[in-house]
Amino acid sequence: MKKWMLTSVSVLLTAGFLTACMSISKSTYSGTDGGSYDSGTKTVQDDMKEKLEINIMTISYEGGGWPDHHPMIDYLNKKFNVDLKFQWIPSDNYDEKLNVLAASGSFPDAFTTTGGEFLKWRDKGVFLDVKPMISRYPNLLKNLGGEQSLQFMSPKGKYFGLPYYAIDTRDSFGIRQDWLDKLGLKLPTTMDQFYNVAKLFVTQDPDGDGKSDTIGFSTSLTPTKDDFDHIDDIKAAFGLVNGWGLKDGKIISWHTQNKELKDFASFMHKAYVEGVLDKDFAVNKTKDPQEKYSANKVGIMDVVPTNYYQTYDVNLKKLAPKAVTAQLLPPKGPNGQQGTKTSMGTQKLVINSKIDPKKQERLLKMFDYFVSDEGNIMTKNGIEGVHYKKDGDKYSKLDAFAGDRPYIISTWLLRRFDPDIQIRLWDDQEMVNKVNQWFTNNAPFKWPNTSVGLESATYNKLGITIDQKFMAALVKVIIGELPIDTIDQAVDQWKKDGGDTITKEYNDAYQKLQ
Repeated sequence: MKKWMLTSVSVLLTAGFLTACMSISKSTYSGTDGGSYDSGTKTVQDDMKEKLEINIMTISYEGGGWPDHHPMIDYLNKKFNVDLKFQWIPSDNYDEKLNVLAASGSFPDAFTTTGGEFLKWRDKGVFLDVKPMISRYPNLLKNLGGEQSLQFMSPKGKYFGLPYYAIDTRDSFGIRQDWLDKLGLKLPTTMDQFYNVAKLFVTQDPDGDGKSDTIGFSTSLTPTKDDFDHIDDIKAAFGLVNGWGLKDGKIISWHTQNKELKDFASFMHKAYVEGVLDKDFAVNKTKDPQEKYSANKVGIMDVVPTNYYQTYDVNLKKLAPKAVTAQLLPPKGPNGQQGTKTSMGTQKLVINSKIDPKKQERLLKMFDYFVSDEGNIMTKNGIEGVHYKKDGDKYSKLDAFAGDRPYIISTWLLRRFDPDIQIRLWDDQEMVNKVNQWFTNNAPFKWPNTSVGLESATYNKLGITIDQKFMAALVKVIIGELPIDTIDQAVDQWKKDGGDTITKEYNDAYQKLQ
């Protein structure tokens, strides 16, 4: 599977976050020249004299997207002579929205796809193959991971879309060090210790408000409700694979690991009954666990380091000024297993193959700009004089940065392959070092999903449905509505409903790559 792996974060960490510090008040971008070229099937000419309406759809998270009138949109409209129309679709509803658009045949000009949805439509003629024209866009070639990343998940010789960079071991648990100190506790290193600490966070009033209102740890269901969010370290500790993994040279699904599932469910059930696990986990939205952490209510949280120091830590310290979060490396399970959230970067930004070729080229010009030196600064920091200012060799954030959130292009749509993608020009170097240390500490605990980059026609058709059915049963076991042995029935049903066929198809696809 190494041929499918994206560039290692350990290599990328060598890039400094200020290597491209420069003003963007004057246009210094030296991208495409606007001439004509042969795309491989047609000759296209776009001198950018014609104003084009461009529709782009992507996933949105906390805070939602920009309004139609926004400094960043105005800047891009003027620079590329376009009328940009963004659709910002909440993550909980994004795949559903894609399926509605597919049914109506009305995909936007460019849009984000997740791994499963990309594979579903990859060979349907929906996505533009950008390989024939990408040589005209040097920043896309240089800053998106190269041939391996551009080819990832596409048929040989084609680039269906642009890869969205994800640090492969970005996240790990964070824990309230100040709560540990108050209760005289050490960082837990095993799941037993993890549980004991989390329970004391519930019973010993670590926030000192005299109320029984704290939670040990939290989770939520994924937007499609086919898995858990924020507790990968716990699943890995009990020997579960990350969706799909290798055993004796064959791909297996976590839905078939009866013993490991029972151990995991028993742990979660006990935590639920004793109030250690958030009682609302089954109805939480994706970001609720982090929001509860920053509200000074949860003691252990899945941490995105850059986002944490820039958002959640700031909000937490408004309520608890002395709060300190320490990195908690993956606790060892009963058999010594460890693992942390590992992303394979399956999200892609695709261009609609059916739209006017002039639009296709204009989009590529804009995307090439996003990952250029100038565009990288602009999409991370905003517009000089509006969102930040430069004094000599120092930068400072302006008030509009918080309200305008100019960075959401780089966090939600397209960005360079660079682990410091959310580091700003004005960020304190000490904080930057802390973030990079989290990444470095996480690196030994990769927990990859072996199915990434493989295709199963049956999964495309039935996978989410049967996974949701399985999860519904597992959640009922955790909250005590069904006995633990229900898991055996749920495993058998998953296999019968299509899981066995999906497993065979993934294994067949995997063997072709060996």
